[in-house]
Amino acid sequence: MLKGIVNALISLCLLAYPVLVYLGLSRGYEQQVAWLLAALLTGRVLLALRHKAIGNWLLPISAVGLLLVLMALMRGSSLWLQLYPVMVNLIMAITFALSLLQKQSMVERFARLQEPQLSEQGVRYTRKVTMIWCAFFVLNGIAATYTVWLGDVALWTWYNGFIAYVLIGLLAASEWTYRLWLKRQGKLV
Repeated sequence: MLKGIVNALISLCLLAYPVLVYLGLSRGYEQQVAWLLAALLTGRVLLALRHKAIGNWLLPISAVGLLLVLMALMRGSSLWLQLYPVMVNLIMAITFALSLLQKQSMVERFARLQEPQLSEQGVRYTRKVTMIWCAFFVLNGIAATYTVWLGDVALWTWYNGFIAYVLIGLLAASEWTYRLWLKRQGKLV
């Protein structure tokens, strides 16, 4: 129970990663924020190592994030901090894409949590949705990279700390709505 609470708190803090970076950079607390992020990411790495269920995709994201924060601390450059959203998208795109080479795609794994006896139609559908998520992560990663390249920390924060989350929510909600419509039409059993 305590591990779940700690994981939830770390997750909430890391969702605010862009805002924390912005506050650190704009208020002159870059080092302090970097150390806070290093502590949070270290906690996430340790949790991911102990729990296979969350470790499969959170471990690489957390480890790369920790590496970027440590590079920022060693090099004294905030650019390393800003690369985290880029790397998250890259890792997610790779993770989802590699799952297409396996028996079950990433979205199928999630779907089977609710419907263990997923139909063949459902399997084909989840593979297509996994491909859509791959494309999303690639495009979102390109946008995140562009915000780093522009050098405007406020824009970087706005996109990576708000707009990207809204886009993820819109894609998830659209897919869920479309899936319900397909089920009602009898096209997805």
